[in-house]
Amino acid sequence: MLSEDLIGAIQQILILGKGDQGRLEYILDLLQKGRPLPDSDKKYLQILIPLYAGPQDPQSYQKNVESVIMKLHDEIREIHEKMTGVKRKGFEKYVGRKTILFFITVFVGWNALQSYVMPILSGFIPNSVIQYAFPLNLAANYLNYGQVVWIAFLILSISWPFIGLIHLVNFIRSRKIPNNSQ
Repeated sequence: MLSEDLIGAIQQILILGKGDQGRLEYILDLLQKGRPLPDSDKKYLQILIPLYAGPQDPQSYQKNVESVIMKLHDEIREIHEKMTGVKRKGFEKYVGRKTILFFITVFVGWNALQSYVMPILSGFIPNSVIQYAFPLNLAANYLNYGQVVWIAFLILSISWPFIGLIHLVNFIRSRKIPNNSQ
């Protein structure tokens, strides 16, 4: 469909008050500026245009509705297959690893910040028991590796921005609009 025809169809759908008004206005703006549409918006228009901007006689309308239902059914099946693939690839394990790393960071941080936390806890926990609230420090001091806890906390704390940066880059790459024009 030519860009002018597409713009006209979108304007017609907007006048009818159908579809997601904000999304349609965004798509219209992209087309008017000559920018390419993301695949998700192309699919959205492939469903919406035949339904509301196509012929309105009962038989054509019924055919368009059936076509839209089939497209949506295919998309649901495709999403289901993708989710099944993601589960098979270990999405749960990946999220679990980050969760474990987070709790390790909190645990090591708790022990690394013992000198700051101990005065607060001393009002609630007896002094004879307070050392057991910091088991990692207890073990490190027993083995004469007292500074290892601080170094481990520093390494873990520094790793989190890098993990976040990796996820941000992957997210930005996933949102990239293809360079092909209509």
